[in-house]
Amino acid sequence: MPSTTKPDSRSPSPTPVPPVADSPGPRAQGLIRVFDQAVKSSLDKCSPANFASCFPTTAQYAPDILDNIREQLVQQIDRTWHANFESIMTNRDVVKALNSLEQCIEDAKLRKARAEASANGGAVEAPMNPHNLPPSSIHLAHLMPFLEAQTATLNAELSATQTSNTELLSTITAQRAEIEALVRGLENVVHDLEASAQMMAGNEVQGLSKEIRDLETAMKT
Repeated sequence: MPSTTKPDSRSPSPTPVPPVADSPGPRAQGLIRVFDQAVKSSLDKCSPANFASCFPTTAQYAPDILDNIREQLVQQIDRTWHANFESIMTNRDVVKALNSLEQCIEDAKLRKARAEASANGGAVEAPMNPHNLPPSSIHLAHLMPFLEAQTATLNAELSATQTSNTELLSTITAQRAEIEALVRGLENVVHDLEASAQMMAGNEVQGLSKEIRDLETAMKT
């Protein structure tokens, strides 16, 4: 009598996907490193020599004060840029999104390697039906375009922020130069006033000397 046992049609249980790490992965660390390098490159342009060239008079007579102002300005800009960057990273959950992207890419590389091994005569791996995939894999598959779009948006915002910061630094430098030009103009006005005062004082002395000579002449006669 033929066996009536039916083959087991149940699909194998999906391999559990490890949870997404909260600490920065390679891509998140790379993004943070690029940002830090961009900030350092921008702030290095505000060197003591470049800053002092905008204020030659102050640099000559009060270099310590000018250097202190430059350090405070650089520190304030650095704090503001990093605070804005951390706020964007937190609000958009960038670290976890990039870690998810990293995990999805590594999973795709593993599947590609298995497929290539199967094509080269290795053990053929039965394809997994979509309904047997773990929820996290399905979620990542749908989330992938969003993550890529968010990464592109974040990179664009960082680029715009760097451009804005560079323009702000140029504006501050130009304003400082205008202030320095105004100070030089005031110094010239003060110099002219002092010269006029000296001329007036010289004329008064000459007039007084003439009166004394006339008086001496009158007394002799």
